[in-house]
Amino acid sequence: MAGDEVLSGASTPSEAQEAMEQPSATSSSVERHAPRVNCPEHIILVVDVCKEETNTPYKLADGSRFPALYMVKRALTLFLQNKHAIDHRHKFALVVLHEYPIWLRDFTNNPRDIISDLDDLQDTTPAAHCDLSLVFDLIARQISLPQCANPALTPPPHVFRTVLVYGRSLCLPQFLGGKDLFTHLVQSPHFFLDILYTHESPSDDNKCEGIFDLLCGLDESGLSYILEVSRNATKLHNHCGSLLAHPLQRPSQRTLHYTLSNGD
Repeated sequence: MAGDEVLSGASTPSEAQEAMEQPSATSSSVERHAPRVNCPEHIILVVDVCKEETNTPYKLADGSRFPALYMVKRALTLFLQNKHAIDHRHKFALVVLHEYPIWLRDFTNNPRDIISDLDDLQDTTPAAHCDLSLVFDLIARQISLPQCANPALTPPPHVFRTVLVYGRSLCLPQFLGGKDLFTHLVQSPHFFLDILYTHESPSDDNKCEGIFDLLCGLDESGLSYILEVSRNATKLHNHCGSLLAHPLQRPSQRTLHYTLSNGD
């Protein structure tokens, strides 16, 4: 693949050793199998476009209302623009999820291509099920994971990260085709899975809590960020801001916290 070359600006093995030896203020019991260094990311956005009959809009402070997909697209647009500004070497791909996933845009370091595709996305009819095995089978066919002789020490040329944006409140995601390729991907030290679950307010009439528990269970390494938001536009954008952090350098979600300090 075009994205598999060793890109300029990657960290050296000596820099990797230094990064591994430096103590972290947010250390935890999570075991990492790759050096905590900066390298380009290849980010796969998986956007759920299924609109359920019970979907409610986001209501902003000025009283305006916007469909859920519109708000997700706006938040992802800011994510893409800011991530590209941080490092122009990052690449992005887009997968659309309805009854089955479609690889809509291959990896590009031009976020405007992805943003244009996002703008064209429309809500679709409710889906009978969500088969996550199809999602990860598709991803496994499209990417080639970096191979390092000593992955615990040698910086990879890049890492892959899938950001799954799941928006259903009535449909439990399943692995109808098994989890073999999912397991193959997430066991790699160079593949990361983050999930942003956008849902209705939990109630007895939906399955939000069960869906969120299931999505949390996909974090087999403890290195994923599993975030959830109901119809709160501020929290949605804040979560997308949290996803800007590099997966090799950010703290684990369980130790993540923010503090405010007085500036000089």
